[in-house]
Amino acid sequence: MVYFHNLLKWLSFYKKTVKMRKIFITGGSGMLGKKLVEYLSSGNEVCAPTSRECNILDSNITMEKIKQFNPEIVIHLAAFVDTFGCELDIEKALDINVVGTINVVRACFGIPCKFVYFSSEYIFRGDRGNYTVEDRLDPINIYGKTKSASEYIVSILPNYQIIRAPFIKKTHPEAFVDQYQSRYFLDDTNFLEKIVNNILNNDNKIVHISSERMSLYELYKKKGIDVSPIRMTDEQLKIIPMDASLKDNSI
Repeated sequence: MVYFHNLLKWLSFYKKTVKMRKIFITGGSGMLGKKLVEYLSSGNEVCAPTSRECNILDSNITMEKIKQFNPEIVIHLAAFVDTFGCELDIEKALDINVVGTINVVRACFGIPCKFVYFSSEYIFRGDRGNYTVEDRLDPINIYGKTKSASEYIVSILPNYQIIRAPFIKKTHPEAFVDQYQSRYFLDDTNFLEKIVNNILNNDNKIVHISSERMSLYELYKKKGIDVSPIRMTDEQLKIIPMDASLKDNSI
């Protein structure tokens, strides 16, 4: 009986001392979104509507969903992330990556929440690598240009944070030996922990969460993945930055 009494007292104390946050997430059904929803749902109230439940291209629905939930933190993950797809369908890239972001940002006006926007390393030209948060944006592809535009849009809000956290969603049988990145694998627990820690505890406006600089081929081999080495073609070099590695400044 004494044990259970002490346990109840501890649980009561825990609830009073640990802050439970209300977190709204767009793009919660994506690969990173699913993992963040699962991770953050422990100890927080998370609302992560599907694109059907909250179409970010519909400003009225987006406004209604966010205002109704009244979040303390908004994490904007929803995006058209296919680099070559963006080149082929510029209108879709503009709609989802720019107009959608405008709608989510507008819905947060008047709500004292922290707005966390997930951007990309492709907002840089990729001609030297080890980019810092002070380096200017200079994208070479449509995807990077739409993400750059949205970074400026997000900065309108008084309490915003831009996170550039490059990662690999899935493995491929081939990997570039001449494209350099600073990516994590999505299944790396340390990567998710870093993201959550910076969202909850870091007040910096721009955060780079990145691993050490290396070629994609080297990264695969380091992970113990059998992969064939390939080089970038001239056509790929027009769209894909050769070295978009980031210098980490996360906590």
